[in-house]
Amino acid sequence: MRILLRPVRHGVVLNYLGQLMMLLGAGLAVPAVMGLVTTEWAMLVAHLGIGAAVADVGWLLQRWTVESAIRPVEALVVGGLIYVVASLVLAPVYQMGGLPWIDAFFEAMSSCTTTGLSMIGDTSTVPRTLLFTRALMQWYGGLGFVILTLAVLVPPGSSASRLLTTQLEKSEVVPSAVAAAKSLSHLYFAYTLITIVLLLATGVGIFDSFCYGLATVSTGGFPTHPSSLASLWWPSLLVLIPFMLVGAWPLTLYRRWRAEGMSAVFGDAQVRVLTVLALLWIAVLLVLFQTADAARGYGAMDAVFLGISLQTGTGFTTVDPATLSPLGRLVMLAPMNLGGALGSTAGAIKIYRLLVLIALVRMTIFRTVLRPNVVKPFLVGGRSLSRDEVETVAAFVIGYFVLLVLSTACFTAAGFEPLNSFFECSSALGASGFTVGLASAALPTWAKLLLTFNMWVGRIEIIPAALVLYPPVWFGRRRR
Repeated sequence: MRILLRPVRHGVVLNYLGQLMMLLGAGLAVPAVMGLVTTEWAMLVAHLGIGAAVADVGWLLQRWTVESAIRPVEALVVGGLIYVVASLVLAPVYQMGGLPWIDAFFEAMSSCTTTGLSMIGDTSTVPRTLLFTRALMQWYGGLGFVILTLAVLVPPGSSASRLLTTQLEKSEVVPSAVAAAKSLSHLYFAYTLITIVLLLATGVGIFDSFCYGLATVSTGGFPTHPSSLASLWWPSLLVLIPFMLVGAWPLTLYRRWRAEGMSAVFGDAQVRVLTVLALLWIAVLLVLFQTADAARGYGAMDAVFLGISLQTGTGFTTVDPATLSPLGRLVMLAPMNLGGALGSTAGAIKIYRLLVLIALVRMTIFRTVLRPNVVKPFLVGGRSLSRDEVETVAAFVIGYFVLLVLSTACFTAAGFEPLNSFFECSSALGASGFTVGLASAALPTWAKLLLTFNMWVGRIEIIPAALVLYPPVWFGRRRR
């Protein structure tokens, strides 16, 4: 297998990274406007200066290399590297906001991967421009740098459309990947704008409305207040709930929704399962808040909001997980590691893979009672899957939990409480952003880097991360 592996062409990888860096540099001009409005001149200069430098470097990379048809492995590598590049670029910007470099890098990775874990204990101590940049980068990361690039930079018919399939389900990609990217971008923007307008209508301030709107549809979850969303009243929370759900739906469902109406939504297996699971966690939390965690004073609205935020991986909460009983934190672990739909902005295992695993168990049981010559198709959501696809899902789930267990073991060996360690590592790898307090400036440097690595792997997923880190992908023998 190693002999058959075709390594990436470094020039092609650098060419597409250069295009993405040009887009990233232009994107940093947007929060510079916030620096102008708030008269935070240091943040304004940092955004404009670093944005211009990144765009220039990207332009040089794109100019010095030759654009060529990109292969699938190269598309996966580019899709993985852009999150690292973006985090390295953002780290100096966050440093200007008062964060040490390692904390700034952690915060940047959490932004780009839409995780929501933070090194900032008190958001009132940092510039408001930094808070806006965090939310905006979650919005960029949620839609995917790749999709934005397809919509803006890549000409129709380009083979770079393969980049799109690293973010979405292959079966859902329409013939024109660029047209699909533009359509998804428009819908994503529209949902964000609607969220912001509705928050303003319920009395939320302009700054908070923009930050919450950007972080909701992207299932990012960065708050602008230390207490997360506990300060918002219930109409504002109700505004966020449907858009948290929309963010956890498959991005490609939006196109079918516009063409077929609500029948496309109700007919999607992932949406149905996500809804059922969210209702299940709401019911469980309601019971917990009346029994084991009754002393905390949480009510029905807290259970509803937290249940949906958990299953969608948004990370917004009116409840402090650190105050919950061990049973309450154990309950939170299940939806944090399941996540939203495949092809959504949510992280973790994803509901589609859960359906594949359930179908695999059923198939295994049926094979013990069926005659050997009976052929039964492997169906998930009305679609027949090949053996390779099933094996890929199984490999992903195994790799996910191996990394989760190893990360938890590292924290536990360092003296951290096992349940809290598992909770924090699940939050990083599942890109959910909930915390019991371990993710803080007081965390050792190695632990911050480990959580940062988990956030990166959780965003791009296990197999692309393994490809990026596999030396023969970069230095293997080239076949003619």
